[in-house]
Amino acid sequence: MTRVQALSLGLLVVAVTVPLASVLTETPAPAPVVVPPTPAPGPAKSPPWTADTIRELQPVAPTRNDAVSRPLPAMEEYDVALATLGRVVEAWDGDPDNAWAIAHGLLARGPEFRLTTGLAALPHLFAVFAEPRQVGAITLVGFPKERAGVPAEAHTDLILKNLSEIGVQPSASFPMGDGTVTAADLYRYTVLKTFLRPAENKSSFSDPNDMPWGLQALAAWAPVDGLRWVATDGTRMDLDELTHFVVTVVTKESKFMFDAAKAGQSFERKGQPLFSYTCGGAHLVQGASYAVARGFGGKDDRKYIAAQGPLLLYRLPIELEIYDDAMKASRQHHEVLLVQRMKFLGHWLETMSKLQILGLFTPDDQQARSVEGAAQNLVLTISALAARGTFDGLATVRVEDPQLYLDVVGDAAHAIRGLELALGLQTLPW
Repeated sequence: MTRVQALSLGLLVVAVTVPLASVLTETPAPAPVVVPPTPAPGPAKSPPWTADTIRELQPVAPTRNDAVSRPLPAMEEYDVALATLGRVVEAWDGDPDNAWAIAHGLLARGPEFRLTTGLAALPHLFAVFAEPRQVGAITLVGFPKERAGVPAEAHTDLILKNLSEIGVQPSASFPMGDGTVTAADLYRYTVLKTFLRPAENKSSFSDPNDMPWGLQALAAWAPVDGLRWVATDGTRMDLDELTHFVVTVVTKESKFMFDAAKAGQSFERKGQPLFSYTCGGAHLVQGASYAVARGFGGKDDRKYIAAQGPLLLYRLPIELEIYDDAMKASRQHHEVLLVQRMKFLGHWLETMSKLQILGLFTPDDQQARSVEGAAQNLVLTISALAARGTFDGLATVRVEDPQLYLDVVGDAAHAIRGLELALGLQTLPW
């Protein structure tokens, strides 16, 4: 059985063909979330870190830094799309008063990203937005959720996650106040403040939707013998258990899709839990897959998260059709839906590329053509937004529709990241 989705924006028609047989025939069924995972084989773990010992924790950056093994073939259309989005990132993600935008600019452009003022973005981020965090007798560093009504870490640990993903070293130092701090100080604070008590429904996160950034950040620089700690609230934590929890969440929230794929059926968006997660659960998959690939979680978690690769291919034409049907039904919201379409496709390529780099999914020839179809659909969506004047009119959008403005600014960065990963132009340290 095959589904075909075609997008026509007056210029080109791109078909995305996904055989449902390529999707897992059995729905993964992870253990209940309140049950600790069966530990994976590995070296003995050191005692848990505490506020008294955290200064001794030396974060360890990943030694691997890979591109996709099967990059998309180069096309001039990709260059045009990347240049279009690049102008957005350079003009708006470099806003010196918006830490959230700067973090996205860094994700798209790497550590050398500069603000619209010409200043280096990384030192500015710490000098202006970082805040001292007192833990016992020591002072570490963190970032606020927002500053003067402008988002900074709208998602917990977003900045640390992005820094580790673009290759910043734990030893890197930055100005703060009258002195300097290191990225390691940010990591140490992230460790100590993070807690989860599933049985009591209590955690340092606002909800499970807020967890994947912190999970990836913790996994990125964790010591080779694992990571255990006593959080500032007294909760004893283990990165294996936190990873297992997030893998379980994303798998359970995807169950309706697994069931539909197994039955050879489509699905509709009817308020299913997965769609309430940021970017349709893309960040959940990314955070969980990264931690699993780094060796954390329970013994079956790799199998559960690897199932997301085929599921992404199954989702692709169905979700494109949902967006396209919505645009046909509501010309009034055409621009907003196009931006959401860019969000979906950019995050889809980012997630699919990361699964490949992390060794969790390897597309066959037919699946690779579907990945290429997703990239070409993204190009068309970017072209349509450019033709509407969305990118050139962001100064007005910023005033009239602040959420749409943030979506464009953030999703332009993710679309660059996703497309350049798929083309083999960017790498992922892991």
